[in-house]
Parts: sequence; structure tokens; C-alpha cells
Amino acid sequence: MKTTISLIVCGVAFVLYCCSCQKNADNQPASTTPSSQKVMVRLQPGGEFTVDQSAGMDPSSQKSDPSSKKINGDMIAKTIRDSTYYSVQIWNGSTTYAIGIFDNPDSIHFLLDPAYTYKIRLVVLQKGTGHGFYRDYYEWGDSYGNPQDNGKPLFYYPIGGILQNHMDYAPAIQFYSYGFGENGTDYQTYTSDSTGSIVTGPLAEATTYAGEVKGYTVDTAHPSITIPMRRLVFGIKYTCPQLTQGRLVVTFGYPNYLPGKIIYPNTIDHDISIYSAVEFLTADTLARGSGTVGTYDIVAGIKWELPDGRTYTIGSSSTTLPTPGRNQLLNVHITLPVLDSSAASGNSSLSLKYSTTTWSINTPIRF
Repeated sequence: MKTTISLIVCGVAFVLYCCSCQKNADNQPASTTPSSQKVMVRLQPGGEFTVDQSAGMDPSSQKSDPSSKKINGDMIAKTIRDSTYYSVQIWNGSTTYAIGIFDNPDSIHFLLDPAYTYKIRLVVLQKGTGHGFYRDYYEWGDSYGNPQDNGKPLFYYPIGGILQNHMDYAPAIQFYSYGFGENGTDYQTYTSDSTGSIVTGPLAEATTYAGEVKGYTVDTAHPSITIPMRRLVFGIKYTCPQLTQGRLVVTFGYPNYLPGKIIYPNTIDHDISIYSAVEFLTADTLARGSGTVGTYDIVAGIKWELPDGRTYTIGSSSTTLPTPGRNQLLNVHITLPVLDSSAASGNSSLSLKYSTTTWSINTPIRF
């Protein structure tokens, strides 16, 4: 009898123990690692991009913008137009493996399998001297199974993705995600700070850096990678010592309808425009057309408007400016006609002159 009772007690205890184990197992969090073979890799930019160049700068004082806040050494601007964006795309062979858009560089990390080699591209995009990259807001989450992304900033060319601060992996890459320079070469930027109108074209008034590493295999002992960056920009600056009254009005026509510039006597000395081109990813010069207007021709009209209403066209009504190379500043030297009080509006026969300054790869561009 005692043996029977002991067996019953032991049996009940065993059942309770099993139930307890099962309950504890059910409470354990599910694994978030897709494969035990994959390693978490962190990424950081190097080369021509530095932390100093990610800070918001006051053009007149060259000091950090007080409206920005500092996080881990970076100056993070207060508005979405002023932010620095990081576009990351990873390929396994010819197939896109993962893609992500970030505005927090500390969030850039991803899972890679040491058994494979990858191509990794990082692009850094900034407002620069322009008015910011155009963005929409993602609204197709319910249709594509990702309702949590509704309302997040959605960028078109050439960023091509939703700002999420994490990587998406194939086959679950989000709708509207594609790589910089792969499926589009035109930038979309705002034309002013006060309106929602946009300009689309192969040149944008913005600052871009990019770099990539091919044939990358994860070192499991040191799972991090620094990508050397190239600055994909050129600049234009206007000089005119005779500009003591009125203003210069610069407009741009086909094929690159760049935002116009208005230059005053008290702003011309520090007025500079920085433009980006996707093709600087693989080249230091931009091809121009032969005999016709080329893709990267910069067709400008420059007028001198006097306070009394008189207007003079400098050069011709449409002058094709020389196309600078990567990391070059085009200096446009303007000579104004000598006027007397009876001189009427018209064209100036004085031609423009140009010179080019080449920035070294480590020269910070201040604006």
C-alpha cells in the first residue's frame, strides 16, 4: 500500500515538473536571428566623409547651428529637411539581399552569413546649400503587409526607400525600396523652404557622399566594416566686384532646371551652390553632349537688375556654363557694363570668364 501511494505521489510530482518546464519554455522569447550562421555587422563611413561634415553649419559664422542637438558627436538638425540620410544596400551576387534608409547612424547594422561574399554600398545625403530632398509619406502599408510603416517618410529618386532606421531583407524588402543609382539617376529636391514644389533632374543642389565594398566576407572576430566614401559634388560661385547696387538674378533652363539664384552685393562673397550627380559614383567627370545640349549641360541666364527698374542681360540670354568635375568649384567671373543715368535696359556685350578650383579629397566644403 505504501509503495502504491509513493508511486502515485512520484507520478503527480513528475507531471507537475513537466508542466512547469513546458510553461517556462513557452514564456521564452522567440529567436529574432534568421539563421544561427549569420553575424551582426556594424557599418561606418570613412574616406571623404567625416563627422564634422555631418554638422549643420551657419553659413555666415561657420559655427554649429544652435537649433541642432548633438548625439554621439553628430549634429542632428531639428527638421526632416535638414537631416543627414544614410542609404544602405547589400547584394549577394546580383541579387539585392538587404536595403535600409536611416537618419540615425548608430542604427546601421545588419546580419550577414560568413559563408557568402557581399557587395555593400553606403550613400550619405544632405541638404547642403539647397532646400532639402523631397519626401512623401508611405501610405500602402495595409496593402503590402507592413501597416506599421504608414506615415513614415518615403523618399523617391535617388534615395528610393522608406525611412525606418533598420534593414529589410529579401524577400521582405518593402515596396518602393531600391538602390541609389541602380533604378534612378534623378534627384527630387524642394525648390524653396516655403513651398512644396519640387525640381527633378540629374543634378541637385544637395551634398552627397557614396562608397561601396565588393567581395566582402564577414570576419566573425571583428564584425564591422568601414566604407571609404567619395564626395559626389561640384560647386558654382559667382564673383562680381562691380556689384554695388541692385542684384544679379541667375536662372537655369533645359536640360537642368536648377533652382534659380538671387545674389546681392552683401551676399555674393560667401554665396556658393553645391550640386550632386549620381554618376560621380564611378567617374570624376560628367559627359556632355556634342553639338547639342547634353545631359549635364548647365544652361544659365544672368541678369543685372538695378533699383530703378533697368535690367541688363549679362552675356547671352542662355549661356552654357562649363561643367565642373568631381570636387571642383566653378568660379563664374561677371563684369558689369559701365552705365550712366541715360543708359537704357538691354544686353551687355561683355562676356563671362571662368576659372576652376579643385578641392582636395579632405577639403571640407563650408557653406
